[in-house]
Amino acid sequence: LLAGFLSGITGPIVKSTLQNVTLPQMRGQAFALLNTFDDFGRGLGPAFVAWMIENMGGRQKAFNIGVDGWIFCGILNGMLFWTVEKDEENVRSAVESMLIQHKDCISTGGFVEEESLEEKSSLHQDWSVKDNSVSILEVSRFT
Repeated sequence: LLAGFLSGITGPIVKSTLQNVTLPQMRGQAFALLNTFDDFGRGLGPAFVAWMIENMGGRQKAFNIGVDGWIFCGILNGMLFWTVEKDEENVRSAVESMLIQHKDCISTGGFVEEESLEEKSSLHQDWSVKDNSVSILEVSRFT
């Protein structure tokens, strides 16, 4: 009962974490991969459990093995605690750098000097990433 209750919260957590730790230009591929494996598991999961029921000695043992798989995945998801903040910061820095380059590229007619990026990164804090996230609307605002 507890495993069934807790398994429902995994999807939204995984999707929001994936959104926050993936560069905007890579999010489509990342979510396609996530959904492929998610659909693969939903499609083959029941068949696999049915096979386990027949070959491993009954329903209870088969479902206990399935729950053990969820527990293992839960432990792996829990381990993200130690890496997710650094990953989010890396994405924020990369997006901010892209925004600076894009704005400088437009203002200089397509040419950006390497030194000017370092100087201007501290000057553009007023239009950079807000509230630890950047949406499509915020990115398009600078185009």
